[in-house]
Amino acid sequence: MKPLLFLLTAMAVACATPALARDKAAGEAARAAAQHRPPSPARLAQQERMRSCNATARSQNLHGAPRKEFMRGCLRKH
Repeated sequence: MKPLLFLLTAMAVACATPALARDKAAGEAARAAAQHRPPSPARLAQQERMRSCNATARSQNLHGAPRKEFMRGCLRKH
């Protein structure tokens, strides 16, 4: 009886492993496709605002709380 139980358990594990591997591969493929999607126009505009405000803050040598306050105001203006 024990060998039969062992054999059935081994077969169940062997059959389930490829299905789990396929699910994992499909999830990784979907994640990779989502990462290579081009950014939206709104996202590009936000990135450009950040670049511009960061450059201005850097040129004014702002750090800490003053930089944070400047960035908040700068991003609202744009």
